[in-house]
Amino acid sequence: MVQDLTNPMLAQIPHVLLAANVGTIMGVETNAMQFYPEASNAEAIIHPGLYQRRNGMVDFGTIWGTGFGYRTSEIKRVLPEPSLVLGDIP
Repeated sequence: MVQDLTNPMLAQIPHVLLAANVGTIMGVETNAMQFYPEASNAEAIIHPGLYQRRNGMVDFGTIWGTGFGYRTSEIKRVLPEPSLVLGDIP
C-alpha cells in the first residue's frame, strides 16, 4: 500500500512518520508542496527536508522531542484570531 495524501503544514509530520514506521505502507506520496507550496513555509524553516523532495524522498531527521516531534515552539506561524471562543458561548 502507498499512502497518498495532500498534507500541508504540521499535518505532513504524522503522515510521513506513519509511512516510515508501519510495515505495510510501502511508500508515501506527499504533494502539498506541489499544489500549494507556500502553505508550509513556516514549518519548512524548522523541518526543511519534509517540505521538499530530493531524489524522490523527504527527510524527517528534524523530527524529535515530545509528542510527534512537531517542535511547534520553534515555528513562527501567525494564525488569525479565532472567530469563536468556547468561553463566549452563553
